[in-house]
Amino acid sequence: MTSKDIADRLATTRGISKAEAREIVAAVLDAISTGVAKGEVSLAGFGKFTTSRRAARPGRNPRSGETIIIGPSCRVSFRAAKGLKDRVSGN
Repeated sequence: MTSKDIADRLATTRGISKAEAREIVAAVLDAISTGVAKGEVSLAGFGKFTTSRRAARPGRNPRSGETIIIGPSCRVSFRAAKGLKDRVSGN
């Protein structure tokens, strides 16, 4: 499912135009990404988006086998809430 599919479903279920639905979906996704950039976003019954910092670490170039340093990075993770897990598993 894509954001366009979500907007189409929103337009159909709420009786609004597809353009309005696309704007709403874009605004929600923007709010989530802004919140994640600041730390954490928790959506009750759906899940929690969090960020974690990864320190620099040694790695290997797969072509040459040369040891390299992989720079520090930020990782986004998602943990599904029980309600979402139950719905996906069919319970």
